[in-house]
Amino acid sequence: MMEEAPKPWLSAATSDCPVDAEAELWFKKWLYWFGREFGTDVFYRDPILPTDALLAKVDESITPRQVKELVKHLCTLMKVDPGFVTVEIFDGSARKEETDRFGGKRTVGHFRMKDGKAVIALDRSEFSDRQILTAVVAHELCHVRLLGENRLRRGHPDNERLTDLLTVYFGFGIFSTNAAMNFARAERGWRIVSRGVLDDRALNGSRNEAYNRLGYLKTAEFGYALACYCWLRREERAPAWARYVNPGPYVCLEQGLAYLKRASRTGELPAGR
Repeated sequence: MMEEAPKPWLSAATSDCPVDAEAELWFKKWLYWFGREFGTDVFYRDPILPTDALLAKVDESITPRQVKELVKHLCTLMKVDPGFVTVEIFDGSARKEETDRFGGKRTVGHFRMKDGKAVIALDRSEFSDRQILTAVVAHELCHVRLLGENRLRRGHPDNERLTDLLTVYFGFGIFSTNAAMNFARAERGWRIVSRGVLDDRALNGSRNEAYNRLGYLKTAEFGYALACYCWLRREERAPAWARYVNPGPYVCLEQGLAYLKRASRTGELPAGR
């Protein structure tokens, strides 16, 4: 009987922290800051799952009205006043086709303030996948919570990374983690294919200091962010919802939990290395 080929994302078990010491302290600093800024009620509620009836539906003919209903639903989950948010839709299909063929980065959503209200723009070419669309909307609404509510100064160097991390804090970590990377079958094993970046700076231009992008969370960082999310919620093992996380970051999630179990008490993040 032919042996099953080993799955490339299953590596030897380790309790080493999946991120470096500087990143570890960065996660601790900002997760605790989120708790002070946003409270812990949203943090301790059940995480948002892809099985949510409104988020799981796949409809290639989704209408702008349906998109706005989705945004309103996420506003409620993220404690954003829907009346504070205006939705704009743009067509990025040409750029999508180009990056699908040749690689590269593209913008699938962006945020700005206009006349005292938050404006989020969404690429209609991503509307056929509600989970990708959910990740984009969650990211942009986290911009609303951080920049639109003046909690983070304009031009903060960690703007985008903090926005990604806040999606995890608000329970959307499954969506933002899976949207960042997609596993595709290649000739030799597996390869990771970018699903587009949520790049505000690319669409709005370098003249706007509010969109200073230094990069988003990487696979190991998303995995460790999810591990911290579990650990602070006193979940010492990967919970049932973790099965929805893509295999690469899932390994980092389990590794992160093993490290946290070794290095700190449940519900607390380590002091650092």
